[in-house]
Amino acid sequence: MTLIEKCESQVPTEIANSQDFERCSETGDTLIEVLATLVIASLCVVAFLTAFSTSIAASAEHRTIVSLDTVVRTVSERAISQIQQQANPMFVPCATPASYSGVNLGAPNGYSASITSVRYWNGSSFGSSCSAGSAAPQLISITVTGPLGTSSSISFAVDDPKYSASAVAASQIVFTTEPSGGTNGTPLTTQPVITVEDSNGSPIPTDTSTVSLVITPGSGTSGASLGGCSQLESQGVISFSGCAIDQSGSGYTLTATDGPLSTVSAPFTVG
Repeated sequence: MTLIEKCESQVPTEIANSQDFERCSETGDTLIEVLATLVIASLCVVAFLTAFSTSIAASAEHRTIVSLDTVVRTVSERAISQIQQQANPMFVPCATPASYSGVNLGAPNGYSASITSVRYWNGSSFGSSCSAGSAAPQLISITVTGPLGTSSSISFAVDDPKYSASAVAASQIVFTTEPSGGTNGTPLTTQPVITVEDSNGSPIPTDTSTVSLVITPGSGTSGASLGGCSQLESQGVISFSGCAIDQSGSGYTLTATDGPLSTVSAPFTVG
């Protein structure tokens, strides 16, 4: 009987106390090792393919977010131009979103854009009442939806082109829309809006300053950073888009600075 036959028939009396016993053992171990190696190699291939697919998906999502932010800013600038900067401005006193249905937002193929709300300056903030009259500045919100269904919104202020305000000094800056929500690494659910005001609490339409925005030192998660922010100013109202925080945490606040003026947002959480 050959060694292989002895091993396969498992006849211990014929192979016991001989070198064949060790050789049979080694034959079995080699087969097990080969099978184990194949299993490990298969798992490695699966892990590699999964990681590669995840990387591609993350890269595509990042490009979509960046593109969406660019479209949001472009659409808002087109709207501002048509509503108050053209020879025949489309500004409507005490307007509603429907009042601006004729504004060509010019969203590119695959994107949709719409004016979702209009609020009015009431002497101290933007609200739902238009009691201040036809010269009241308006805060218009636009929402843009991308090809993958991701949406982003931005707000900007417009004024009656006939309204003329004398240049006054800025007295304070305030968060007229507080930042909030979102997941780490993606734009905040609610992007901040900051208004530059005079000593009476009215926005300064002639202001063209740039506002810096940072995570307030000591708030949120240590080592977190704020990035991706773009800002658009109109009529003294600075609207941010694309702002994202790269680490989860609670108790975050943002500090806005405009020259000697600064203000701190209400606390919020990033998931």
